[in-house]
Amino acid sequence: MRRLSTPMIALYSSVALIGAAIAQEEVDHSEMDHSQMDHSQMDHSQHNLSQEDYGILREKVLQYRTMSDEAIMGSMMMMPPTYERYLSDTDISGDLGVIVLAHGAGEPGDTFFANALTGLAKEFPTTIGFGMAMMNGDHLQSATDNLVKAGAKRIVVVPAALSASGSVYEQWAYYFGERDEAAYLPAPQIKPGVPVTLGAPLARHELITEMLVDHAKEVSTDPTNTLVIILGHGPEDYDNNVKELDVLDTHTKRIQKMGLFGDVRAYNLQDDAPDSIRTNNVNVMRSWIENANTFGLDVVVTGYLLSTRGIQAGIAEDFAGLDYTFNKKGMSSHPSFIKWIEAGVREYSGRM
Repeated sequence: MRRLSTPMIALYSSVALIGAAIAQEEVDHSEMDHSQMDHSQMDHSQHNLSQEDYGILREKVLQYRTMSDEAIMGSMMMMPPTYERYLSDTDISGDLGVIVLAHGAGEPGDTFFANALTGLAKEFPTTIGFGMAMMNGDHLQSATDNLVKAGAKRIVVVPAALSASGSVYEQWAYYFGERDEAAYLPAPQIKPGVPVTLGAPLARHELITEMLVDHAKEVSTDPTNTLVIILGHGPEDYDNNVKELDVLDTHTKRIQKMGLFGDVRAYNLQDDAPDSIRTNNVNVMRSWIENANTFGLDVVVTGYLLSTRGIQAGIAEDFAGLDYTFNKKGMSSHPSFIKWIEAGVREYSGRM
């Protein structure tokens, strides 16, 4: 056996059971509960893009710069819908309201995500803003209005995101008045009527490290003889990618200190970047796997990813011909994911 040298408590006792439900992302749609889904709040306004809109999107989104109007429309239509889903029962009221922001993955993932927040929704008036909000923030205005109706005197907004430098978080920040410039298309900002605190993603939190470790261990048969590669989606531009790699380095160093695995490395795919950048990143990780295979090491790839349904679909082609094991689970499938969301509520509401 060859070994390489290595260069919170939950708010609710039911969290583990609630969080485990998210692991069923592959379940049959007939088992889902759609009773609380408000389809009227879904945003399909991308059907009505003006030539000015297309111009703004080409300026803002690197991958759109060489795409036709039709291709941009096709790309946007592939994205999950933008909508609000109010979670709390009508008898739940309180001076603190909670908005959880999520990119969304469509069904059944959105429903399992919502169901996992049941404990939070019983404690505070709680709603979810799903989607990238590329076109407008109407669902976020609806979310704040509904919380105020439930008695909220202040609102904490917790992003289920892994990067504060990504365009999705920046667009959310724009709507809540934390940025003057939209990351995508400009639209009216939120008028909440009560104080609102938008939290930054707790990307360096130890719970993230815990989730990464557990997912690596789950598919590793000989951990001390294993190279673990943590693979992230990554932002498309260079400067933001450097920032996110620094965050990933926090997790790799923690895991290395644990001494559980032969070695741990992390890299971003930059899946939305131009093909040449993405291909270069794939080749870097391919070289790590090839070298590990040469030295007789097992290789485990685990995702620094929230959803189980995302860039995972392309990894088999990216790493074709190599010997490795890939845990496709996103972190939203882990029970501690909900603890992480709740940690954001505690921190940004001042209820530590």
